[in-house]
Amino acid sequence: MANEEAQLDTLPGGEELPPAVTIARFVACRSQEIQVMKNSLGTQFGTKLAFQTLPKHMRRRAMSHNVKRLPRRLRQIHLNQMKKSGMPTKQKRPSRKYRRRPRNLTEEYTRRSNKRYKWLYTHIWHAKRFHMTEKWGYKLPHRPCDKAFRACYRAMSQHCLLQDISYFNGIEISGDRNVIIHNLKYLSKPDGGLSISAKAFINGNREGELTLYEMGDLHKTIGNVKFQWFPSSENTATKLWLWIHPAFYENVKRALTLCFKDCPNILFEELRMDLSRFRLTGPLSNSVLHDALQTINIDQTALSESYLRDYIKLFKNKDVVKEQSEYWNQIKNVTSTADLSPHSVCSVVVNDPRFYLPKKRVKSVPDIHNYGTIALPDTAAHSPLWYKDFRKQANNIGMRDSEIAELRSKLLVPGSNLTENTVLVPVILIQQPGNKRENIGLGGGWDIILPNAWAKPFWIAFVMRGARAGGLRESSSILFEMGKSQFLEPDTDAGINEELLSSKENVDIFFRKPPNKRINYNKFKIASPFTCNWNLLLKEWGHFASSGEITILRNKKILNSIEVFLNSGIQELPDYPKNCLIPVKLICEARGCPQKFAIICLPQNEKDLKKVVTEPNSEDKFQAERKELRRAHQSLLKKFRKQRKAKSSNFDLQAYKEMLINYSKKIRALWLPEPRTIRYSCSREVVGFVHKGGFSFSLGKSSATGYIVSDALLAVRQFKNRILLRNTNSRQYKVANLTVILE
Repeated sequence: MANEEAQLDTLPGGEELPPAVTIARFVACRSQEIQVMKNSLGTQFGTKLAFQTLPKHMRRRAMSHNVKRLPRRLRQIHLNQMKKSGMPTKQKRPSRKYRRRPRNLTEEYTRRSNKRYKWLYTHIWHAKRFHMTEKWGYKLPHRPCDKAFRACYRAMSQHCLLQDISYFNGIEISGDRNVIIHNLKYLSKPDGGLSISAKAFINGNREGELTLYEMGDLHKTIGNVKFQWFPSSENTATKLWLWIHPAFYENVKRALTLCFKDCPNILFEELRMDLSRFRLTGPLSNSVLHDALQTINIDQTALSESYLRDYIKLFKNKDVVKEQSEYWNQIKNVTSTADLSPHSVCSVVVNDPRFYLPKKRVKSVPDIHNYGTIALPDTAAHSPLWYKDFRKQANNIGMRDSEIAELRSKLLVPGSNLTENTVLVPVILIQQPGNKRENIGLGGGWDIILPNAWAKPFWIAFVMRGARAGGLRESSSILFEMGKSQFLEPDTDAGINEELLSSKENVDIFFRKPPNKRINYNKFKIASPFTCNWNLLLKEWGHFASSGEITILRNKKILNSIEVFLNSGIQELPDYPKNCLIPVKLICEARGCPQKFAIICLPQNEKDLKKVVTEPNSEDKFQAERKELRRAHQSLLKKFRKQRKAKSSNFDLQAYKEMLINYSKKIRALWLPEPRTIRYSCSREVVGFVHKGGFSFSLGKSSATGYIVSDALLAVRQFKNRILLRNTNSRQYKVANLTVILE
């Protein structure tokens, strides 16, 4: 036993353990060793990588490839080691929250908006809430993500509908007023209503509309444009703004270049990069604007560092800005914009709308009381936006959203308005009267022109006041509810191209269906189911060879006389251009909605108007030929399939592709043969086509707008303006009342 204890006190090297241990000395020695170990861990890893120094329970898969799987204290060390070893340090894509930071969002917007399709300044707001479409070189909102149009119609008729129409491009023509008026006469007709030199527009207090034609050919229509003169009574240097639809923007530019090519003092400038334009439609649009646009008190506003100070120097007093603010405040409680002067222009300088945003979305309503007659001041249209330098300054001023959010966080009473607002924004407001004959005021509201940089802040300010946003579908539906023709008319290149695109889309949808699911239009006696073949129809009614050009009657005096002729006892038809198209509105007497491309027909007799008329069954002359062609095609496919499986040298890929193309052309021609007649294609004479149809909420009935040939007016008058409508997918005719569209 004693020998065993002696062995325990002896180390393997022969050294003996001390009989006692001094605690202080032992701890001091161990502390030095611990410090050396800590220093070595903090400065070097030896042969280990950063992620290998972690304990096993903290290690994660693929740590060497993704630095974010490491603790923060080791990430930079790991990246340095990867660089030294020559391995790429590529990281995974940043999170969506990181990518959508304001700074990165602006960079991404600039990069993507410079591609094939241009973006509006409210694009990102719309892209989250709308179905987007590519039209006319823009990425535009088509319709909201909710399914029905009824909510948008309710906003248009009872509340406020908001649309971004900045895709209407602006052109500024500057130079001598007399020269501009004289040269534009070569692009317009005097019978289209008030001209560009009318007294109502020449002083710039009202916006007008003008139909432009090709230079040297007043029978070839380009389209309708909005125009506005610089507010001045002098005939020397002036400016003219034209607002042009993008579908025919290039045509207008080409026509203007030819029109003013010998006028060196006439200058053109595009406004697309400087100005945006919104449209507010509905009875509450006036209240929405007044709640969002807070006018300034020019006597109490500091103008030391403002562009407004230089602008006021042009007039040598502050009365211009003061009169505009007073007029705008006077019309605050107008319940309907139809009560104001039509197409009047009102300019006003307002504060930054972000300083007065409500805490949550509210509904703006007017205070009902008698406001009397309010006169439009002579200086109402003056605005800094007419000057290029002021436009640029207005686009460069303002605070960031983050700075305003920081100011809000410092408010003593959360949700109250900010008071440190020194940013002044000029805007131009244009009154839209809406309907003037039926449903007076329907479609009325305001257009607002503002600097591009302020598009999104003002848009959000309007939405927060109860405005409902709409898209291209709403623009088309508003015209339909107002009983007006669609904007792109069929006698313009833009209208023809739009119809061709629509026709091609419908044809593709038709042939994507299997043969047993396709409507056999040959049996329905529909000669042109997916397009309005105006040329052939005009040729058959005009009794002479058509020149290939379509003409729509736009002379308002003649259209009024035709309407009087159709609705009165006058026997003589007024003098009008023969072989042209007349815009008409159709209201159905029974149930059923007319659709686009529906045919407008004449009744055979009075019995057709008293009972339901059905097109008799017809034989399909091409059915047997289609079956034979399909059988031969199936046989060829089997032959090529055997050659391909056998890997035969006789298999010709090019011949195979040509066979498929030829078959597609032949079978499509048999399903939709080229029409030989339109007028006599069915049992009732065809006089026109429907351009837009559906159920009208404003009328509570099915309605349609379209065009009829002018040579059929006597026959229409014979049946007291009652005609027959038939959709392309139906044999049943519907009775409808016809009126001429005058606005």
